[in-house]
Amino acid sequence: MSTERVTIMGCGYTGLRLVRRYAAEGRACSAFVRSRERARELEALGVTARILDLDAQPDGSLLGPGSFVYMVPPPAAGDTDPRISVWLAMLDRAPRCIVYLSTTGVYGDCRGATVDETTPPNPTSDRGRRRLDAERRVLEYAAASGTAARILRVPGIYGPDRLPLDRVASGAPVPTAGETGPGNRIHVDDLVRVCRAALDYPGEETLFNVGDGDEASMTEYFLEVAKQAGLEPPPQVPLEQLLARVSPMMRSFLTESRRVDVTRMRSMLGVEPAYPHLAAGIAASLAEMRQD
Repeated sequence: MSTERVTIMGCGYTGLRLVRRYAAEGRACSAFVRSRERARELEALGVTARILDLDAQPDGSLLGPGSFVYMVPPPAAGDTDPRISVWLAMLDRAPRCIVYLSTTGVYGDCRGATVDETTPPNPTSDRGRRRLDAERRVLEYAAASGTAARILRVPGIYGPDRLPLDRVASGAPVPTAGETGPGNRIHVDDLVRVCRAALDYPGEETLFNVGDGDEASMTEYFLEVAKQAGLEPPPQVPLEQLLARVSPMMRSFLTESRRVDVTRMRSMLGVEPAYPHLAAGIAASLAEMRQD
């Protein structure tokens, strides 16, 4: 087991699962979070947690030795990510490695075509452009400092307490079957495994697509959740009718379509998803929720 300290920047849904895994193994780990409540939760696990608000242009520096997993989302508006620039400027020494969680949304709408890491990014939403800007900033810092950079392009994340149960139970509609293209997702525990593998990866590659290889559409995903949770299947309506009702983020999920090649994740990072099919991942998620 490595003794290197790993620092998690931003402990949301995925970050908390990663920290818990490290804490259970007794591995040195620390985290920066925005709320006192999350800091207390991490401290109860024996994790050193400090509060940091990157929007406040904080003074001071962060220790560079060790490695970082950066999960802080960009701001909700604009097409750049000033938060990550503030953070990079705070590093007093170059860390060994930075793992940055980006999004497959940087590829934009590919109309169902397959993309791999050599596909030129072409984001069609501000959300995708913000993430691509953050990728660029990390890679520029790494080139100048000698830090190893690992950019993980992550699709939709699901898992325990991250299933659309409320939406399905409320009877919210989904697009008519066949009107949305293939989608890509990853179970949170498989994503945690990818993060750990990226930290240990010794090679020269910097970009890694992440996904389970199951390319079910959004409609298929919601129908499977309803089936396994014992809920009524959501009503299906024409896509154009649904687009008038949803948020900009949901609109991008509904209108962008691509098949994400994850060969590099499997062959170079050595990660074979424990949940390569949605049915198994949803079943495991519901089972954990019932146990809790």
